[in-house]
Amino acid sequence: MNEKSERERAEEWLAKIAAAEKEYQPYYDLIDETRNFYKDAKRPRGGRYNIFWSTIETLKPFLYFKQPQFYVERQNKSSGKVERAACIILEKALAWNLAQFDFDSVIKYARNDFLISGTGLVWEQYKPEFSGVANPVAPKETLQVKSEEKVESIYVDPKDFLTDCTTAGVWEEIGWIARKIHMDAEEAAGLFETDDIRAKGDICIYEIWDKKTRRVYWLSKACPAKFLKVSKDVLGVQNFFPCPKPIWATQTNNSVIPVPDYCLIREMLSELNGINSRMKLTMQALKVSGAYDNSFPELADILSKDVTLVSVNDFAKLRESGGIRGIIDFVPLEQYVSALEQLARRRQDVISGIFDITGVSDIMRGNSDANETATAVVKKTNFGTLRNQDRQNDMQRFIRDLLRIKAEIICEYFSSEKLVSFLPEELKNEAGLAEAAVQLLKTEKLRGMMFSVETGNMLNQTEENQATLAAVESIGRMVQEALMTVSQQPKLLPLYRSMVEAVVATMPKARCFETVLEQVFNGIEQELSAPPPQSTPQPNPLLAIEMQKNALKDKELNIKAKIEADKMAFANKELEMKSDIKNRQTAVEAQKAVLAAE
Repeated sequence: MNEKSERERAEEWLAKIAAAEKEYQPYYDLIDETRNFYKDAKRPRGGRYNIFWSTIETLKPFLYFKQPQFYVERQNKSSGKVERAACIILEKALAWNLAQFDFDSVIKYARNDFLISGTGLVWEQYKPEFSGVANPVAPKETLQVKSEEKVESIYVDPKDFLTDCTTAGVWEEIGWIARKIHMDAEEAAGLFETDDIRAKGDICIYEIWDKKTRRVYWLSKACPAKFLKVSKDVLGVQNFFPCPKPIWATQTNNSVIPVPDYCLIREMLSELNGINSRMKLTMQALKVSGAYDNSFPELADILSKDVTLVSVNDFAKLRESGGIRGIIDFVPLEQYVSALEQLARRRQDVISGIFDITGVSDIMRGNSDANETATAVVKKTNFGTLRNQDRQNDMQRFIRDLLRIKAEIICEYFSSEKLVSFLPEELKNEAGLAEAAVQLLKTEKLRGMMFSVETGNMLNQTEENQATLAAVESIGRMVQEALMTVSQQPKLLPLYRSMVEAVVATMPKARCFETVLEQVFNGIEQELSAPPPQSTPQPNPLLAIEMQKNALKDKELNIKAKIEADKMAFANKELEMKSDIKNRQTAVEAQKAVLAAE
Protein backbone atom coordinates (compact mmCIF):
# COMPACT_ATOMS: atom_id res chain seq x y z
CA MET A 1 0.00 0.00 0.00
CA ASN A 2 1.38 3.37 -1.01
CA GLU A 3 2.19 5.79 1.77
CA LYS A 4 0.09 8.95 1.80
CA SER A 5 1.71 12.16 0.76
CA GLU A 6 2.08 15.04 3.17
CA ARG A 7 -0.69 16.95 1.40
CA GLU A 8 -3.08 13.99 1.76
CA ARG A 9 -2.26 13.58 5.44
CA ALA A 10 -2.67 17.31 6.06
CA GLU A 11 -6.05 17.32 4.31
CA GLU A 12 -7.08 14.25 6.31
CA TRP A 13 -6.26 16.00 9.57
CA LEU A 14 -8.08 19.16 8.47
CA ALA A 15 -11.15 17.02 7.82
CA LYS A 16 -10.90 15.51 11.31
CA ILE A 17 -10.55 18.99 12.79
CA ALA A 18 -13.57 20.26 10.85
CA ALA A 19 -15.71 17.32 12.00
CA ALA A 20 -14.67 17.83 15.61
CA GLU A 21 -15.34 21.57 15.46
CA LYS A 22 -18.82 20.89 14.10
CA GLU A 23 -19.53 18.64 17.08
CA TYR A 24 -18.05 21.12 19.53
CA GLN A 25 -19.70 24.27 18.11
CA PRO A 26 -22.92 23.99 20.20
CA TYR A 27 -20.74 23.61 23.27
CA TYR A 28 -18.65 26.63 22.29
CA ASP A 29 -21.85 28.67 21.97
CA LEU A 30 -22.93 27.39 25.37
CA ILE A 31 -19.61 28.53 26.88
CA ASP A 32 -20.25 32.06 25.62
CA GLU A 33 -23.78 31.97 27.02
CA THR A 34 -22.69 30.76 30.47
CA ARG A 35 -19.87 33.31 30.69
CA ASN A 36 -22.15 36.16 29.70
CA PHE A 37 -24.76 35.11 32.21
CA TYR A 38 -22.17 34.67 34.97
CA LYS A 39 -20.69 38.14 34.56
CA ASP A 40 -24.09 39.69 33.80
CA ALA A 41 -22.88 40.92 30.40
CA LYS A 42 -26.35 41.18 28.86
CA ARG A 43 -28.32 42.98 31.52
CA PRO A 44 -32.11 42.76 30.95
CA ARG A 45 -34.55 45.58 31.46
CA GLY A 46 -35.94 44.05 34.60
CA GLY A 47 -34.08 43.24 37.79
CA ARG A 48 -31.71 40.26 37.81
CA TYR A 49 -31.01 38.19 40.88
CA ASN A 50 -27.78 36.50 39.70
CA ILE A 51 -27.96 33.38 41.84
CA PHE A 52 -25.74 31.62 39.28
CA TRP A 53 -22.86 33.95 40.14
CA SER A 54 -23.53 33.47 43.85
CA THR A 55 -23.52 29.68 43.51
CA ILE A 56 -20.24 29.66 41.57
CA GLU A 57 -18.57 31.97 44.08
CA THR A 58 -19.70 29.66 46.90
CA LEU A 59 -18.35 26.53 45.24
CA LYS A 60 -14.99 28.05 44.24
CA PRO A 61 -13.26 27.82 47.65
CA PHE A 62 -14.85 24.44 48.31
CA LEU A 63 -13.38 22.96 45.15
CA TYR A 64 -9.95 24.62 45.33
CA PHE A 65 -8.85 27.16 47.93
CA LYS A 66 -5.04 27.39 47.92
CA GLN A 67 -1.98 25.80 46.33
CA PRO A 68 -1.92 22.16 47.40
CA GLN A 69 0.70 20.36 49.43
CA PHE A 70 2.10 17.44 47.46
CA TYR A 71 4.38 14.56 48.40
CA VAL A 72 6.50 12.09 46.45
CA GLU A 73 6.87 8.81 48.31
CA ARG A 74 8.27 5.35 47.83
CA GLN A 75 5.67 2.69 47.22
CA ASN A 76 7.90 0.26 49.07
CA LYS A 77 8.90 1.92 52.35
CA SER A 78 11.63 -0.67 52.89
CA SER A 79 13.51 0.33 49.72
CA GLY A 80 17.02 1.70 50.04
CA LYS A 81 18.60 5.12 50.37
CA VAL A 82 18.85 5.62 46.62
CA GLU A 83 15.06 5.41 46.15
CA ARG A 84 14.50 7.73 49.09
CA ALA A 85 17.01 10.25 47.72
CA ALA A 86 15.31 10.10 44.30
CA CYS A 87 11.95 10.93 45.91
CA ILE A 88 13.51 13.86 47.77
CA ILE A 89 15.09 15.20 44.57
CA LEU A 90 11.81 14.99 42.65
CA GLU A 91 9.76 16.56 45.44
CA LYS A 92 12.21 19.46 45.82
CA ALA A 93 12.41 19.90 42.04
CA LEU A 94 8.62 20.12 41.77
CA ALA A 95 8.44 22.66 44.60
CA TRP A 96 11.14 24.77 42.95
CA ASN A 97 9.46 24.54 39.55
CA LEU A 98 6.06 25.65 40.86
CA ALA A 99 7.71 28.71 42.38
CA GLN A 100 8.94 29.82 38.94
CA PHE A 101 5.44 30.87 37.81
CA ASP A 102 1.97 31.49 39.23
CA PHE A 103 0.79 27.89 39.42
CA ASP A 104 -2.02 28.78 41.82
CA SER A 105 -3.63 31.19 39.34
CA VAL A 106 -3.44 28.65 36.51
CA ILE A 107 -5.30 26.08 38.59
CA LYS A 108 -7.90 28.68 39.57
CA TYR A 109 -8.45 29.51 35.90
CA ALA A 110 -9.19 25.85 35.23
CA ARG A 111 -11.41 25.66 38.33
CA ASN A 112 -13.45 28.67 37.22
CA ASP A 113 -13.91 27.26 33.71
CA PHE A 114 -15.03 23.95 35.18
CA LEU A 115 -17.66 25.56 37.41
CA ILE A 116 -18.91 28.01 34.80
CA SER A 117 -18.48 26.21 31.47
CA GLY A 118 -18.03 22.57 32.47
CA THR A 119 -14.38 22.00 31.43
CA GLY A 120 -11.08 22.77 33.18
CA LEU A 121 -7.83 22.39 31.19
CA VAL A 122 -4.12 22.89 31.85
CA TRP A 123 -1.29 22.12 29.41
CA GLU A 124 2.34 21.36 30.34
CA GLN A 125 5.27 22.85 28.39
CA TYR A 126 9.01 22.40 28.78
CA LYS A 127 10.71 25.78 28.43
CA PRO A 128 14.54 25.89 28.37
CA GLU A 129 16.47 29.14 28.36
CA PHE A 130 19.72 29.53 26.43
CA SER A 131 22.58 31.97 26.72
CA GLY A 132 25.53 32.57 24.45
CA VAL A 133 29.05 31.58 25.52
CA ALA A 134 32.34 31.76 23.67
CA ASN A 135 33.41 28.66 21.80
CA PRO A 136 36.67 27.46 23.40
CA VAL A 137 37.77 25.93 20.09
CA ALA A 138 36.82 28.95 17.96
CA PRO A 139 36.72 32.03 20.22
CA LYS A 140 35.05 34.16 17.55
CA GLU A 141 32.03 31.84 17.52
CA THR A 142 29.26 31.85 20.12
CA LEU A 143 27.65 28.66 21.40
CA GLN A 144 24.10 28.54 22.72
CA VAL A 145 24.17 26.73 26.07
CA LYS A 146 21.16 25.88 28.20
CA SER A 147 21.33 28.18 31.22
CA GLU A 148 17.95 27.56 32.84
CA GLU A 149 14.94 25.30 32.42
CA LYS A 150 11.45 24.86 33.80
CA VAL A 151 8.19 23.06 33.12
CA GLU A 152 5.39 25.62 32.94
CA SER A 153 1.67 24.95 33.29
CA ILE A 154 -0.31 26.72 30.56
CA TYR A 155 -3.98 27.60 30.88
CA VAL A 156 -6.09 26.43 27.93
CA ASP A 157 -9.46 27.98 27.15
CA PRO A 158 -12.14 25.27 26.67
CA LYS A 159 -13.11 27.03 23.44
CA ASP A 160 -9.63 26.23 22.11
CA PHE A 161 -9.76 22.50 22.92
CA LEU A 162 -10.66 19.67 20.54
CA THR A 163 -10.71 15.87 20.69
CA ASP A 164 -11.82 13.06 18.43
CA CYS A 165 -15.30 13.34 19.92
CA THR A 166 -16.85 11.70 16.87
CA THR A 167 -15.38 8.29 17.75
CA ALA A 168 -14.55 8.43 21.49
CA GLY A 169 -17.07 8.27 24.32
CA VAL A 170 -14.72 8.42 27.31
CA TRP A 171 -11.28 9.91 27.89
CA GLU A 172 -9.47 6.57 27.72
CA GLU A 173 -10.72 6.05 24.14
CA ILE A 174 -9.42 9.38 22.87
CA GLY A 175 -6.76 8.98 20.19
CA TRP A 176 -5.84 12.62 19.66
CA ILE A 177 -6.30 16.01 21.24
CA ALA A 178 -5.68 19.48 19.86
CA ARG A 179 -5.59 23.05 21.01
CA LYS A 180 -6.00 26.21 18.98
CA ILE A 181 -3.20 28.75 18.97
CA HIS A 182 -4.14 32.20 17.71
CA MET A 183 -1.32 34.35 16.35
CA ASP A 184 -0.50 36.80 13.60
CA ALA A 185 0.25 35.32 10.18
CA GLU A 186 3.64 37.02 9.95
CA GLU A 187 4.56 35.78 13.42
CA ALA A 188 3.53 32.24 12.46
CA ALA A 189 5.58 32.40 9.24
CA GLY A 190 8.67 33.40 11.22
CA LEU A 191 8.08 30.86 13.98
CA PHE A 192 7.60 27.91 11.63
CA GLU A 193 10.03 29.21 8.99
CA THR A 194 7.65 28.96 6.06
CA ASP A 195 6.43 31.17 3.23
CA ASP A 196 3.35 29.06 2.45
CA ILE A 197 0.99 31.01 4.75
CA ARG A 198 -0.99 33.21 2.39
CA ALA A 199 -3.44 34.71 4.86
CA LYS A 200 -3.03 38.04 6.62
CA GLY A 201 -3.92 39.11 10.11
CA ASP A 202 -4.72 36.59 12.83
CA ILE A 203 -4.81 32.90 11.94
CA CYS A 204 -5.59 29.77 13.92
CA ILE A 205 -2.94 27.06 14.26
CA TYR A 206 -3.90 23.61 15.50
CA GLU A 207 -1.40 21.84 17.76
CA ILE A 208 -2.40 18.16 17.40
CA TRP A 209 -1.12 15.36 19.66
CA ASP A 210 -1.75 11.99 18.01
CA LYS A 211 -1.33 9.08 20.42
CA LYS A 212 -1.44 6.47 17.63
CA THR A 213 1.67 7.73 15.84
CA ARG A 214 3.09 9.46 18.97
CA ARG A 215 3.72 12.56 16.90
CA VAL A 216 2.81 16.21 17.26
CA TYR A 217 1.48 18.10 14.23
CA TRP A 218 1.13 21.84 13.74
CA LEU A 219 -1.44 22.63 11.07
CA SER A 220 -3.42 25.65 9.86
CA LYS A 221 -6.25 26.16 7.43
CA ALA A 222 -4.23 29.08 6.09
CA CYS A 223 -1.68 26.52 4.86
CA PRO A 224 -3.77 23.46 3.92
CA ALA A 225 -1.25 21.75 1.65
CA LYS A 226 1.34 20.85 4.28
CA PHE A 227 2.06 20.65 7.98
CA LEU A 228 3.71 23.67 9.51
CA LYS A 229 5.78 21.33 11.67
CA VAL A 230 5.90 17.66 12.66
CA SER A 231 7.72 16.40 15.75
CA LYS A 232 8.17 13.07 17.39
CA ASP A 233 7.18 12.47 20.99
CA VAL A 234 8.16 15.87 22.40
CA LEU A 235 7.76 15.30 26.14
CA GLY A 236 8.30 11.56 26.50
CA VAL A 237 5.60 11.09 29.14
CA GLN A 238 3.88 7.78 29.73
CA ASN A 239 0.40 8.75 28.48
CA PHE A 240 1.85 10.90 25.65
CA PHE A 241 -0.62 13.79 26.06
CA PRO A 242 0.75 17.04 27.60
CA CYS A 243 -2.33 17.42 29.81
CA PRO A 244 -4.14 15.17 32.26
CA LYS A 245 -7.74 14.17 31.88
CA PRO A 246 -9.69 17.45 32.17
CA ILE A 247 -12.09 18.12 35.00
CA TRP A 248 -15.50 17.84 33.39
CA ALA A 249 -19.00 18.58 34.57
CA THR A 250 -21.95 16.31 33.77
CA GLN A 251 -21.04 13.60 31.26
CA THR A 252 -22.39 10.37 29.89
CA ASN A 253 -20.27 7.45 28.69
CA ASN A 254 -21.07 8.10 25.03
CA SER A 255 -19.66 11.62 24.71
CA VAL A 256 -16.59 13.51 25.93
CA ILE A 257 -18.38 16.84 25.49
CA PRO A 258 -19.65 17.86 28.92
CA VAL A 259 -22.90 19.53 29.91
CA PRO A 260 -22.37 22.59 32.14
CA ASP A 261 -24.40 22.88 35.31
CA TYR A 262 -25.88 26.03 33.83
CA CYS A 263 -27.93 23.91 31.41
CA LEU A 264 -29.56 22.05 34.30
CA ILE A 265 -30.77 25.23 35.97
CA ARG A 266 -31.21 27.48 32.93
CA GLU A 267 -35.02 27.36 33.01
CA MET A 268 -35.05 28.16 36.71
CA LEU A 269 -32.64 31.05 36.20
CA SER A 270 -34.90 32.40 33.46
CA GLU A 271 -37.95 32.06 35.69
CA LEU A 272 -36.10 33.75 38.54
CA ASN A 273 -35.27 36.71 36.33
CA GLY A 274 -38.93 36.89 35.27
CA ILE A 275 -40.06 36.88 38.88
CA ASN A 276 -37.64 39.65 39.75
CA SER A 277 -38.83 41.72 36.79
CA ARG A 278 -42.45 41.33 37.90
CA MET A 279 -41.56 42.19 41.48
CA LYS A 280 -39.77 45.31 40.26
CA LEU A 281 -42.78 46.42 38.21
CA THR A 282 -45.12 45.66 41.11
CA MET A 283 -42.98 47.68 43.47
CA GLN A 284 -43.06 50.58 41.04
CA ALA A 285 -46.87 50.40 40.91
CA LEU A 286 -47.09 50.04 44.68
CA LYS A 287 -47.69 53.67 45.68
CA VAL A 288 -50.40 55.71 47.31
CA SER A 289 -52.79 57.19 44.74
CA GLY A 290 -56.49 58.07 44.57
CA ALA A 291 -59.13 60.83 43.93
CA TYR A 292 -60.55 63.75 45.92
CA ASP A 293 -63.46 66.19 45.71
CA ASN A 294 -62.29 69.13 43.57
CA SER A 295 -64.38 71.44 45.65
CA PHE A 296 -61.51 71.21 48.12
CA PRO A 297 -58.46 72.10 45.96
CA GLU A 298 -56.45 72.72 49.10
CA LEU A 299 -56.17 68.93 49.56
CA ALA A 300 -54.44 68.29 46.22
CA ASP A 301 -50.90 68.30 47.67
CA ILE A 302 -51.62 66.99 51.11
CA LEU A 303 -49.69 63.73 50.46
CA SER A 304 -46.58 65.56 49.30
CA LYS A 305 -45.93 67.03 52.72
CA ASP A 306 -44.60 65.29 55.80
CA VAL A 307 -46.59 66.80 58.68
CA THR A 308 -48.82 69.80 58.01
CA LEU A 309 -52.23 71.41 58.60
CA VAL A 310 -54.09 72.46 55.49
CA SER A 311 -56.37 75.49 55.57
CA VAL A 312 -59.84 74.67 54.14
CA ASN A 313 -62.22 77.44 53.10
CA ASP A 314 -65.45 75.53 53.88
CA PHE A 315 -64.56 73.42 56.89
CA ALA A 316 -68.26 72.96 57.80
CA LYS A 317 -68.90 71.28 54.44
CA LEU A 318 -65.82 69.10 55.01
CA ARG A 319 -67.27 68.03 58.34
CA GLU A 320 -70.70 67.32 56.81
CA SER A 321 -69.02 65.17 54.11
CA GLY A 322 -67.53 62.90 56.74
CA GLY A 323 -64.14 64.54 57.04
CA ILE A 324 -61.12 63.64 54.99
CA ARG A 325 -62.32 60.06 54.49
CA GLY A 326 -65.52 61.29 52.96
CA ILE A 327 -63.93 63.37 50.21
CA ILE A 328 -60.76 61.36 49.44
CA ASP A 329 -60.69 57.76 48.15
CA PHE A 330 -57.47 55.76 47.60
CA VAL A 331 -56.68 53.08 45.03
CA PRO A 332 -56.66 49.69 46.86
CA LEU A 333 -53.14 48.21 47.43
CA GLU A 334 -54.10 44.78 48.73
CA GLN A 335 -53.78 43.09 45.34
CA TYR A 336 -50.24 44.49 44.90
CA VAL A 337 -49.15 43.36 48.35
CA SER A 338 -50.65 39.92 47.77
CA ALA A 339 -48.89 39.68 44.40
CA LEU A 340 -45.56 40.60 45.99
CA GLU A 341 -46.01 37.97 48.68
CA GLN A 342 -46.81 35.30 46.10
CA LEU A 343 -43.84 36.31 43.96
CA ALA A 344 -41.51 36.30 46.97
CA ARG A 345 -42.61 32.78 47.94
CA ARG A 346 -42.18 31.55 44.38
CA ARG A 347 -38.75 33.16 44.16
CA GLN A 348 -37.65 31.38 47.31
CA ASP A 349 -38.95 28.07 45.91
CA VAL A 350 -36.97 28.59 42.69
CA ILE A 351 -33.82 29.48 44.64
CA SER A 352 -34.22 26.37 46.79
CA GLY A 353 -34.59 24.29 43.64
CA ILE A 354 -31.39 25.77 42.22
CA PHE A 355 -29.52 24.96 45.41
CA ASP A 356 -30.99 21.45 45.39
CA ILE A 357 -29.58 20.84 41.92
CA THR A 358 -26.21 22.45 42.48
CA GLY A 359 -25.72 20.92 45.94
CA VAL A 360 -25.17 24.20 47.77
CA SER A 361 -26.59 23.74 51.27
CA ASP A 362 -27.61 26.50 53.65
CA ILE A 363 -24.50 25.99 55.76
CA MET A 364 -22.18 26.38 52.77
CA ARG A 365 -23.91 29.69 52.04
CA GLY A 366 -23.53 30.77 55.67
CA ASN A 367 -27.27 30.63 56.53
CA SER A 368 -28.74 28.56 59.33
CA ASP A 369 -31.60 28.66 61.78
CA ALA A 370 -30.63 29.23 65.41
CA ASN A 371 -33.47 26.90 66.48
CA GLU A 372 -32.17 23.96 64.42
CA THR A 373 -30.71 20.99 66.21
CA ALA A 374 -27.12 19.90 65.78
CA THR A 375 -28.29 16.84 63.85
CA ALA A 376 -30.21 19.01 61.40
CA VAL A 377 -27.21 21.27 60.88
CA VAL A 378 -24.96 18.26 60.22
CA LYS A 379 -27.45 16.82 57.73
CA LYS A 380 -27.66 20.11 55.84
CA THR A 381 -23.89 20.42 55.81
CA ASN A 382 -23.45 16.86 54.57
CA PHE A 383 -26.04 17.50 51.87
CA GLY A 384 -23.85 20.13 50.26
CA THR A 385 -20.54 18.48 51.11
CA LEU A 386 -21.30 14.95 49.92
CA ARG A 387 -22.90 16.15 46.70
CA ASN A 388 -19.72 17.99 45.78
CA GLN A 389 -17.17 15.64 47.36
CA ASP A 390 -16.80 13.70 44.13
CA ARG A 391 -15.91 16.90 42.30
CA GLN A 392 -13.40 17.86 44.96
CA ASN A 393 -11.79 14.43 44.61
CA ASP A 394 -11.71 14.89 40.84
CA MET A 395 -9.97 18.23 41.34
CA GLN A 396 -7.33 16.52 43.47
CA ARG A 397 -6.95 13.82 40.81
CA PHE A 398 -6.50 16.50 38.16
CA ILE A 399 -3.74 18.27 40.12
CA ARG A 400 -2.03 14.98 40.98
CA ASP A 401 -1.99 13.86 37.34
CA LEU A 402 -0.74 17.28 36.30
CA LEU A 403 2.16 17.02 38.76
CA ARG A 404 2.98 13.51 37.52
CA ILE A 405 3.29 14.81 33.97
CA LYS A 406 5.44 17.67 35.20
CA ALA A 407 7.63 15.23 37.16
CA GLU A 408 8.09 12.99 34.12
CA ILE A 409 9.21 15.97 32.05
CA ILE A 410 11.64 16.99 34.79
CA CYS A 411 13.16 13.50 34.84
CA GLU A 412 13.40 13.47 31.05
CA TYR A 413 14.85 16.93 30.38
CA PHE A 414 16.44 18.41 33.48
CA SER A 415 20.22 18.05 33.52
CA SER A 416 21.89 15.79 36.07
CA GLU A 417 23.60 18.79 37.68
CA LYS A 418 20.24 20.50 38.09
CA LEU A 419 18.69 17.45 39.71
CA VAL A 420 21.62 16.95 42.10
CA SER A 421 21.26 20.56 43.26
CA PHE A 422 17.89 19.70 44.83
CA LEU A 423 19.43 17.10 47.14
CA PRO A 424 20.13 18.24 50.73
CA GLU A 425 23.77 18.84 51.59
CA GLU A 426 23.97 16.02 54.13
CA LEU A 427 22.94 13.52 51.42
CA LYS A 428 25.28 14.98 48.80
CA ASN A 429 28.23 14.05 50.98
CA GLU A 430 27.42 10.34 50.86
CA ALA A 431 29.62 8.75 48.24
CA GLY A 432 27.77 7.78 45.06
CA LEU A 433 24.29 8.46 46.47
CA ALA A 434 23.49 11.55 44.37
CA GLU A 435 24.70 9.97 41.12
CA ALA A 436 22.75 6.78 41.76
CA ALA A 437 19.55 8.71 42.59
CA VAL A 438 19.78 10.82 39.43
CA GLN A 439 20.48 7.72 37.35
CA LEU A 440 17.40 6.09 38.84
CA LEU A 441 15.26 9.10 37.87
CA LYS A 442 16.67 9.16 34.35
CA THR A 443 16.10 5.45 33.71
CA GLU A 444 13.09 4.50 35.81
CA LYS A 445 11.44 7.93 36.11
CA LEU A 446 8.40 7.57 38.37
CA ARG A 447 8.42 3.80 38.67
CA GLY A 448 8.18 2.81 42.32
CA MET A 449 6.95 6.26 43.35
CA MET A 450 3.52 7.49 44.29
CA PHE A 451 2.16 11.02 44.39
CA SER A 452 -0.24 12.34 46.99
CA VAL A 453 -1.91 15.73 47.02
CA GLU A 454 -3.58 17.49 49.93
CA THR A 455 -5.77 20.40 48.88
CA GLY A 456 -7.34 22.55 51.56
CA ASN A 457 -10.65 24.35 51.22
CA MET A 458 -11.91 27.35 53.09
CA LEU A 459 -15.05 25.63 54.33
CA ASN A 460 -13.40 23.01 56.54
CA GLN A 461 -10.37 24.80 57.97
CA THR A 462 -11.49 23.93 61.50
CA GLU A 463 -11.78 20.26 60.60
CA GLU A 464 -8.31 20.29 59.04
CA ASN A 465 -6.83 21.92 62.15
CA GLN A 466 -8.53 19.34 64.35
CA ALA A 467 -7.26 16.54 62.11
CA THR A 468 -3.70 17.87 62.37
CA LEU A 469 -3.95 18.16 66.16
CA ALA A 470 -5.41 14.65 66.42
CA ALA A 471 -2.57 13.30 64.25
CA VAL A 472 0.07 14.93 66.48
CA GLU A 473 -1.53 13.55 69.64
CA SER A 474 -1.94 10.05 68.21
CA ILE A 475 1.63 9.91 66.90
CA GLY A 476 3.02 11.13 70.22
CA ARG A 477 1.04 8.55 72.14
CA MET A 478 2.08 5.70 69.85
CA VAL A 479 5.75 6.67 69.93
CA GLN A 480 5.72 6.97 73.72
CA GLU A 481 4.17 3.53 74.16
CA ALA A 482 6.59 2.06 71.62
CA LEU A 483 9.63 3.50 73.40
CA MET A 484 8.47 2.21 76.78
CA THR A 485 8.06 -1.30 75.43
CA VAL A 486 11.19 -1.34 73.27
CA SER A 487 13.35 -0.12 76.14
CA GLN A 488 12.42 -3.31 77.99
CA GLN A 489 12.33 -5.61 74.94
CA PRO A 490 14.63 -4.28 72.17
CA LYS A 491 13.75 -7.17 69.87
CA LEU A 492 10.22 -5.74 69.50
CA LEU A 493 11.51 -2.59 67.75
CA PRO A 494 10.84 -3.83 64.15
CA LEU A 495 7.28 -4.80 65.12
CA TYR A 496 6.45 -1.47 66.74
CA ARG A 497 8.12 0.44 63.93
CA SER A 498 5.97 -1.29 61.32
CA MET A 499 2.85 -0.72 63.41
CA VAL A 500 3.51 3.00 63.87
CA GLU A 501 4.40 3.55 60.19
CA ALA A 502 1.29 1.66 59.04
CA VAL A 503 -0.99 3.75 61.26
CA VAL A 504 0.66 7.05 60.32
CA ALA A 505 0.34 6.24 56.61
CA THR A 506 -3.47 6.13 56.97
CA MET A 507 -3.82 9.30 59.03
CA PRO A 508 -4.71 12.63 57.37
CA LYS A 509 -2.24 15.48 57.80
CA ALA A 510 0.42 13.04 59.08
CA ARG A 511 2.58 12.80 55.97
CA CYS A 512 5.05 15.42 57.25
CA PHE A 513 5.92 13.18 60.22
CA GLU A 514 6.92 10.11 58.21
CA THR A 515 10.49 11.19 57.42
CA VAL A 516 11.10 12.33 60.99
CA LEU A 517 9.74 9.08 62.40
CA GLU A 518 12.01 7.14 60.06
CA GLN A 519 15.02 9.07 61.36
CA VAL A 520 13.91 8.59 64.98
CA PHE A 521 13.52 4.82 64.63
CA ASN A 522 16.84 4.55 62.79
CA GLY A 523 18.52 6.39 65.66
CA ILE A 524 16.88 4.14 68.25
CA GLU A 525 17.96 1.07 66.32
CA GLN A 526 21.56 2.27 66.23
CA GLU A 527 21.54 2.99 69.96
CA LEU A 528 20.13 -0.43 70.79
CA SER A 529 22.59 -2.23 68.53
CA ALA A 530 25.62 -0.34 69.90
CA PRO A 531 27.71 -2.20 72.59
CA PRO A 532 27.15 -1.00 76.15
CA PRO A 533 29.76 1.48 77.39
CA GLN A 534 32.47 0.28 79.85
CA SER A 535 31.46 1.17 83.39
CA THR A 536 34.21 2.59 85.64
CA PRO A 537 34.04 1.42 89.30
CA GLN A 538 33.21 4.15 91.78
CA PRO A 539 35.85 4.60 94.57
CA ASN A 540 34.95 3.77 98.17
CA PRO A 541 34.74 7.05 100.10
CA LEU A 542 36.01 5.45 103.38
CA LEU A 543 38.97 3.98 101.55
CA ALA A 544 39.68 7.38 100.05
CA ILE A 545 39.65 8.94 103.53
CA GLU A 546 42.04 6.27 104.87
CA MET A 547 44.30 6.82 101.92
CA GLN A 548 44.30 10.56 102.63
CA LYS A 549 45.13 9.86 106.31
CA ASN A 550 47.99 7.58 105.34
CA ALA A 551 49.26 10.17 102.92
CA LEU A 552 49.20 12.80 105.66
CA LYS A 553 51.00 10.46 108.05
CA ASP A 554 53.62 9.71 105.42
CA LYS A 555 54.03 13.40 104.86
CA GLU A 556 54.37 14.00 108.61
CA LEU A 557 56.98 11.26 108.94
CA ASN A 558 58.87 12.66 106.01
CA ILE A 559 58.87 16.11 107.61
CA LYS A 560 60.07 14.69 110.94
CA ALA A 561 62.79 12.66 109.22
CA LYS A 562 63.86 15.76 107.34
CA ILE A 563 64.01 17.74 110.60
CA GLU A 564 66.13 15.04 112.26
CA ALA A 565 68.37 14.89 109.25
CA ASP A 566 68.74 18.66 109.35
CA LYS A 567 69.59 18.50 113.08
CA MET A 568 72.23 15.87 112.50
CA ALA A 569 73.64 17.84 109.59
CA PHE A 570 73.74 20.95 111.78
CA ALA A 571 75.49 19.04 114.61
CA ASN A 572 78.01 17.60 112.23
CA LYS A 573 78.59 21.01 110.81
CA GLU A 574 79.05 22.38 114.29
CA LEU A 575 81.64 19.68 115.15
CA GLU A 576 83.46 20.37 111.93
CA MET A 577 83.58 24.08 112.71
CA LYS A 578 84.80 23.45 116.27
CA SER A 579 87.50 21.06 115.00
CA ASP A 580 88.53 23.61 112.42
CA ILE A 581 88.77 26.35 115.04
CA LYS A 582 90.79 24.09 117.30
CA ASN A 583 93.16 23.21 114.48
CA ARG A 584 93.54 26.87 113.65
CA GLN A 585 94.31 27.69 117.29
CA THR A 586 96.94 24.92 117.42
CA ALA A 587 98.55 26.27 114.27
CA VAL A 588 98.67 29.78 115.68
CA GLU A 589 100.23 28.62 118.93
CA ALA A 590 102.85 26.63 117.03
CA GLN A 591 103.68 29.65 114.96
CA LYS A 592 104.01 31.76 118.11
CA ALA A 593 106.40 29.18 119.56
CA VAL A 594 108.56 29.32 116.48
CA LEU A 595 108.67 33.05 116.59
CA ALA A 596 109.56 33.00 120.27
CA ALA A 597 112.42 30.59 119.67
CA GLU A 598 113.93 32.81 117.12
